Amino acid sequence: MDKTGAVVEIDEQVAIDALPPPVRAELQAKAGRGKLLKVESQTKNGTVVAYEAQVLTKGKKAEVQVNPDGRASEHKK
Repeated sequence: MDKTGAVVEIDEQVAIDALPPPVRAELQAKAGRGKLLKVESQTKNGTVVAYEAQVLTKGKKAEVQVNPDGRASEHKK
């Protein structure tokens, strides 16, 4: 939310099967041998700006992020 109380960014969980193929492929590639636990779309001002996945690898959690077209993301929270 911004200073006026307007919602400016929304994180929404997305099923892995519902992801666009380039996004799913890149998230899986970035996860490597890790398991994708959950994926969220990040929407800002009505437009999806990134997809972020939580990855479990050898008992450790990490996050990977890509743009809506599947390229590496530079979106900052």
